[in-house]
Amino acid sequence: MSDQGRFGFEPLLNLVNGRPVGMEVLRWQARDQVAVVARNAVWGTRQLAEFDSGIAIASVVHGTGYDVSVPLHIDVLADTVVAARRRIGQLRTSLRSREHALPPPPMLLEINPALSAAPPDALADGVAELRAEGFGIGFDAVGRGFGLDLIAELEPDLVKIDPELVARLPHVPRAHTVVQALLDVCRAVGVRVAAVGVSTPDQLAAVRDHGIPWAQGPLLAAPRRRPSTAGILLPVELMPHRPRPAQHPQASPVELPRASVADLAQAAVSLPEEATAESVRQALADHPQAGSVVLLDRSGRPTGFLDRNRFLLAISGPFGRALYANRPARALAEPPRTLLATADPRSALDHCLSGDRTRSYDDLVLLDADHTCCGIVRVTDLLQDVSGSPSAA
Repeated sequence: MSDQGRFGFEPLLNLVNGRPVGMEVLRWQARDQVAVVARNAVWGTRQLAEFDSGIAIASVVHGTGYDVSVPLHIDVLADTVVAARRRIGQLRTSLRSREHALPPPPMLLEINPALSAAPPDALADGVAELRAEGFGIGFDAVGRGFGLDLIAELEPDLVKIDPELVARLPHVPRAHTVVQALLDVCRAVGVRVAAVGVSTPDQLAAVRDHGIPWAQGPLLAAPRRRPSTAGILLPVELMPHRPRPAQHPQASPVELPRASVADLAQAAVSLPEEATAESVRQALADHPQAGSVVLLDRSGRPTGFLDRNRFLLAISGPFGRALYANRPARALAEPPRTLLATADPRSALDHCLSGDRTRSYDDLVLLDADHTCCGIVRVTDLLQDVSGSPSAA
């Protein structure tokens, strides 16, 4: 793969609305892949962890033009979380110093199975420390590397099903049994699941039949050289065009997870609550697909909402830019319409229709258990989901 460069960026897609929800950094060169290097070197845990953390930092600094509306997914070993987590903590600092005033994207660490040693207690301590520094946590390759008890104990933000398990899912009953057990645990503790390496239509169908909402793979979107999400959308022929299997339980081989509005979510374009109106204008220009900007306090809780159309109308009027450009954007903001991400789509739609009719089509701002912003959902996506019609591009 030497002709592809050193690193690439693979989109993670929401299978319900077809939009990107993350961007994973890929290590294309064998010299950067720890498992390959470790086979040819007699290294201990510390050496593996230092090498892995160094490549992780290099992979992040490699890219430019990050889209701050979706998390950047960075692969690290469990060994690295245990033995080199302080160096991993430099990821955000390294990117901020390179980009100067530009904010770094949200970062999620995809923790891969240990190559050397990662005792569960030490891994739990490392995960807690990295979470405290603002990193999201994912478990990668769970079909071959992490026990279900560890998922239940640490409650990662995301669990990824190993590509080999996804490949066997359509026609190997044992693969179905493993995935079903994993889904049962993740559903019980509120952990999202994604499928990796989806490469054929029958694999995609099996993933959907199991109620898995996120996926990535060559069938869905090819890796790219830059981390921009511009133009990424699930091909029309791969969008869901039929009612979900949950509507016909007698025809479904599995019990699907209870639907929640989080399955329709996309990352919010967010700015600090002290941002200027000019910063909001620039953010909307940088994200032409976004219908809003959410203002957040230092704890990540939403304090203001700016609808694209109303905001641009306000600043494009007579003297609008002169009046507002350097003033805090909160002067033009409205209270966000918030909803817990665990709500079901029909309740979310009722919430939209029960308030101010002039804001019926404003994006809903989703909250996690700590009432911090964890994304937005468009009302049109809610309508399509509840009515059972295909999602729009």
